[in-house]
Amino acid sequence: MIRPTKPKAEKAPKAPRTSIGAKAAQVATATANSLGTITDTVGAVAGALTTGRAQSAGAAIDLQQATATAPRTQRSEIIKETDFYGGITLPEMDFNGMMPGDLLNPSIANTATEEQLTTGLETYAGGIRAQKLYQAGFKYISELGKTKQEFHKAQASIIKASTEGIKVQQEIVRFDRQNIELEIDLVKLEQSSEKLNQEGIKLTGMQKETTQISRKIEAMELKREAEIKAVEVQTMMITQKYLDESMN
Repeated sequence: MIRPTKPKAEKAPKAPRTSIGAKAAQVATATANSLGTITDTVGAVAGALTTGRAQSAGAAIDLQQATATAPRTQRSEIIKETDFYGGITLPEMDFNGMMPGDLLNPSIANTATEEQLTTGLETYAGGIRAQKLYQAGFKYISELGKTKQEFHKAQASIIKASTEGIKVQQEIVRFDRQNIELEIDLVKLEQSSEKLNQEGIKLTGMQKETTQISRKIEAMELKREAEIKAVEVQTMMITQKYLDESMN
């Protein structure tokens, strides 16, 4: 099987080589144009900032005048924050001094030797390691705070459990005391029952004595009545005898 051959692509014509001097001239021209654009942009931004500040100052003066003429009302005092960086002081940077005026003959205000570079990189590396250590320490402190919170929660739970245990012990003591009081009442009940039995026995004895005394009294009354009847019979016999003798 015969494979179709692809048509060869035509080679693009090579661009003419430019010399190093021409390239340097091109770079210089581009840099100058960029610097001009940057300068124009910076000027525009500075002008906008100046205009904005002037407008802000005018608005502030108008606001002060309006506030002075308006009636005063009670309001909370607003304290303006002037420290935008929260107490952190940033180093002053001169970016204009860092920009070379001539790329072929550069002149930069801030330069560093090889030793300064090595020392500075070591210092920054040590500072970065210190920041990482700070961050790890703060994370540890945060975890320690969480652990302390859980510890206090556990303490509160244990205290609550101990309190419930004390309440249970109190209920047990109350139960034992009620049992003791119940036993005391049972003993008193037995003593009262014994005393009641003794009183019943005494009452039975007294009832027997009363019956015996009643019988004795009845016997004495019967005897007295018999004696009285005997005396009456004797009296009647004597009277009859006296009457009989009187009639004879």
